[in-house]
Amino acid sequence: MGGRTSAAAAAVAAIALVSRGALATTLEPHADVRGADVTAAEVRSAGGAWRSVAWDDLDGTRLDPGPYEVRVHLDATGDAAGVLAPHCAGRQRVVLDGREVAAAVGPVAVPLAPGKHELALAVTVSKYERRIACSGAPRQGALVRTQEGLGELAFASPYGPKGGGRAVVYVPPGHDLGKPSPLLVGVHPWNGSMWTYAAYAQLLREARTRDLVLLMPSGLGNSLYVADAEDEVMRALDAVGSVVAVDPRAVSIWGASMGGAGATTIGFHHPDRFAGVVSFFGDSKYDVTSYVRSILPDDPSAHLVNALDVVDNARNLPVWLVHGEDDATSPIRQSEMLAQAMGALGYDVRFDRVPRMGHAGALVARFLPGVVGFAAGARVPAAPKRVTYRSVRSWDTEAYGVHLVRSSPSGDAFVDVERGADSVHVRRAQGLRALVLDRGALGTPPDRPPPIVVDGGSALEARWAEAAP
Repeated sequence: MGGRTSAAAAAVAAIALVSRGALATTLEPHADVRGADVTAAEVRSAGGAWRSVAWDDLDGTRLDPGPYEVRVHLDATGDAAGVLAPHCAGRQRVVLDGREVAAAVGPVAVPLAPGKHELALAVTVSKYERRIACSGAPRQGALVRTQEGLGELAFASPYGPKGGGRAVVYVPPGHDLGKPSPLLVGVHPWNGSMWTYAAYAQLLREARTRDLVLLMPSGLGNSLYVADAEDEVMRALDAVGSVVAVDPRAVSIWGASMGGAGATTIGFHHPDRFAGVVSFFGDSKYDVTSYVRSILPDDPSAHLVNALDVVDNARNLPVWLVHGEDDATSPIRQSEMLAQAMGALGYDVRFDRVPRMGHAGALVARFLPGVVGFAAGARVPAAPKRVTYRSVRSWDTEAYGVHLVRSSPSGDAFVDVERGADSVHVRRAQGLRALVLDRGALGTPPDRPPPIVVDGGSALEARWAEAAP
């Protein structure tokens, strides 16, 4: 995920770089429109009358679930040779002058002949959104091909049959691909896809303002971000750094519902990869008698993904929880438990309880500008003085240069290690055969590592890694 040394190198790399094997990682240029937004629109429900509306008011207007149409009127003159139909949640069809346009998911750039035209979008409003949510207003102007805006990243993944190997990336207009920048990773909700958050204009608008890149990977369906889906997210994170320079200390992760739980799960399993975590109404400890039982049949299965069970790992990881008090899908108790556990440990947690709101996309949209601002300023600590890390899976063995050598592939392993004035202390350890520290871990001098003291008289082997030749 390293940055490029020059814009020219990044531009070349952005066309095709090999990542994780023979398949090239690509962020191919896509069709787009450079011009002005169309701000005046009309909307109607199925069989209803058209009414005028400002486009920007659409996603703030609460609607009953069901089918709707939105249309705008266009006048193609001069350089206005095309129109961009935005990506919208539940968009079914894009129709130009009564003719349906081939409308793949995502924004659709449509050429315009000179003259007047009507662009209509057929949208199904869900119970979750209860609004017409789109990536932005239709835009009329010159047709171009670019890597800016919303595009698709392709990369090597063993989960292709499940929808892996592709992710949505948002590159702000004018962004320097060779300059390492903050990255915000969005993991989608239940019944969502990698395109779900691309319909949130507030997210894209604030990312554009702050020149922040967005990555929206696939969760491989309704996965609860168990092992394969978590690995897919991390693969997408590695891949995007091959085509867009990313500051590895400025990567944050967020999500809503299943994605909110996934953001905490993934963030807590890899705390040194993320500068911050934001969870909207996500479960922190799954009830295996509920809808999750087909994926997590028992408590040991849930233990592998419960954020509450690895809360120790968030010592150096700021967390922001947002939950509606009227949420009947994921009760607010789920966020309360996580906030209380983090608070009891003295960790950095913010908890926003939102009255008169439930499990809703509108709640997410309200907070998204703040989430982007949070991610723009968050940084992974270069060398935290103290690291606590709980491993609930055999392959989770390292954070911040602290490596766990487990006694057994099953069960939990845990360590609490802290740098003192003249030595490093292993405060507590569980399920470990040995502990190995990278040179320089915990902010120690790489060339003069201090002695490691195992408190409590344990026979645990604790040592520094061999110096690099």
